[in-house]
Amino acid sequence: MKIKNTLLISTLFIVSAGFTFAQESESNVSVDVYADIVSRYVWRGMNLSPSPSVQPSLGLNIGKLSIGTWASYSFAPELFQEVDLFLTYETQYVSFTINDYYNPLDTIAFAGDYFHLSNASTRHTLEGMVNLNGPESFPVSLVAGVMIYGNDRDEEGNNLYSTYLELNYATSIKDIELMPFIGITPAKGYYGDKFGVMNMGITAVRNIKISDNYQIPVKGSFIINPQQEKVFFVIGITF
Repeated sequence: MKIKNTLLISTLFIVSAGFTFAQESESNVSVDVYADIVSRYVWRGMNLSPSPSVQPSLGLNIGKLSIGTWASYSFAPELFQEVDLFLTYETQYVSFTINDYYNPLDTIAFAGDYFHLSNASTRHTLEGMVNLNGPESFPVSLVAGVMIYGNDRDEEGNNLYSTYLELNYATSIKDIELMPFIGITPAKGYYGDKFGVMNMGITAVRNIKISDNYQIPVKGSFIINPQQEKVFFVIGITF
């Protein structure tokens, strides 16, 4: 099968197989469903939507395998919209992920191109990602992602293979979780015009207790993009 037809078909097949396996091994299966509301959508130092956004997520976990979907919808519907699929295999210190990023041209009216998968014109972007996580005694993680197919093209239509590398460190002060981070791109591509730092800052998370059995995480992120000389402060809550 050609690669342009493989992405969606293989994902649907894996999801179907996952549900079948889940019925046979319920003790090893869990489902995650939640939503974030954020003041704006900033991703890897890029301001994708200046409007507040709701970002729902649904995931099926089968042992070390996770399959799911994530989306972002601006409160202003004419602005940025996104619907993604992901497939992750996770071990103790390393995880491997395939992301399918999809940005609809129009999610409200009639236009649609979700099943248009040709590499030369699709709005899907396929990314391979590796995440290295240190142990509790060394809480450092390294993320490396490369866009390998689809809507990551130069003016001539050639794939840019845009690459993102991020180093972050997890710590805490009393009941506040803190994570300073720095992200770079090694070459010209989606993230910037050259090698450089394009995402750096710190994220703080505090859990607000609602009842004995329920609490709401509140997250604030101070973000600087040195390549674009931009700064953001984003706050969000998770339900």
